[in-house]
Amino acid sequence: MPTKPLAIDSLELDLENPRITLATDQRDAMQKILNEQKFKLINLAESVAARGLNPMDRFLVLKSPKQYKFIVIEGNRRILVIKLLHNPSLIDDLEMPEAFRKRLHKAAQNFDLKSVEPVDCFEVADRAEGVDWVRQRHMGEDAGRGVVDWSGLASSRFRGRDPALQALEFVLQHASLTEDQIDQIMNGKFITTLDRLLSTPSVRTAIGFDTDKDKLTTELPPEEALKPLKRIVLDLAEKKINVTRLKSKEQQNDYIGALKAADRPNLSKKSGTAKAIEAIKDSDFGAKPSHGGKKTRGGRTTPRTNVVPRNCRLKIPVTKIAGIFEELRSLQLSRHKHAIAVLLRVFLEMSVDEYLVKKAGSKLTFVPPKATRLIEKTLRIKVQETIAHLVASGANAKDFIGVTRGLTDANHPFSIDTLHAYIHNRYFTPVDIHLTAAWDNAQPFFEKLWP
Repeated sequence: MPTKPLAIDSLELDLENPRITLATDQRDAMQKILNEQKFKLINLAESVAARGLNPMDRFLVLKSPKQYKFIVIEGNRRILVIKLLHNPSLIDDLEMPEAFRKRLHKAAQNFDLKSVEPVDCFEVADRAEGVDWVRQRHMGEDAGRGVVDWSGLASSRFRGRDPALQALEFVLQHASLTEDQIDQIMNGKFITTLDRLLSTPSVRTAIGFDTDKDKLTTELPPEEALKPLKRIVLDLAEKKINVTRLKSKEQQNDYIGALKAADRPNLSKKSGTAKAIEAIKDSDFGAKPSHGGKKTRGGRTTPRTNVVPRNCRLKIPVTKIAGIFEELRSLQLSRHKHAIAVLLRVFLEMSVDEYLVKKAGSKLTFVPPKATRLIEKTLRIKVQETIAHLVASGANAKDFIGVTRGLTDANHPFSIDTLHAYIHNRYFTPVDIHLTAAWDNAQPFFEKLWP
């Protein structure tokens, strides 16, 4: 969608703004937004004056009956604060607490209109089209179509890799969890409780850990270190223990003291040399069960080191796509998680593109309603069309459930949103077990594309 740069004076508040009752004119809309937002509007004004507008957002506008004017369908709060900061006389014209008025006038002194103008906007053809976009912004997740709130784990990743997050990812990566357990952990909101536990020195000592410059460290062998962390994380995720029962140090020590023998580390196995758990790799573990691992002669399993299982063979006649697949087969999960995540996303799109063009006879572009230019179909749409054609050609739809669920469920291992985030979100880090689970969910789909 191309940006439409507009001047502030050409933008009008929406008299039908859902935040307020129907306004009679622009001043009435200003007063009603101020009354509804109160101090939130003042905080926003101070932020805009100091830092400008959020570069990730733009305004949705509709052409006004007035010549050279546009109605702001999305972004009324932002436009109002800009108008107030640019024209302080409006501040005195509106009814508000004196403390609000003083803060707005102070913010206006530091405001430079050039820092926000021209304003990035997108013009919709009519209000109905605008409503669809506004709904996605303000009506919740809508199965992934709207703005999806971060999980507690994602929020913690964004704030920084503290010891609790390191412990959580250590368990996710090495504990051979079931899909249900992974879902519970990823969707749980207990990271602050885990942080509370690991911040208590007596707890860390009891389970064989310490901290060094915000790094969670241990002298234990990986197998021993994993035991208590796995038990603690699962107890929190499964709500067998919660913050109410872990508030005091006495409660925390009692909980750790009650761990079963199988969940306790053998502290006598300490090596005397501390190692950050972030630096522990699959290869540091002894033989242990691992999702997607292979049996050894002794009947034990070895960790899976590549995202693509060795027994997966695809017949790909397209040189570039075949090369990407071979790199996916050969790259080591322990060293190349980011590369694997990006290549997985690329391999999916190139595979469905090739199938749609060569076998389904479909085009990869289309002209949207009320538009004249061709645009590229989204990856989600292309995957949907590919599956529909495969099923129509005789394939069993159940074979593709590992992919179809990822089209709508943001927490699914093969979520399209997650694949996009691997490339476009600089704060989103892939985890070994998530990548292998994603491939395992999609392998039946790829095998149908490249039989």
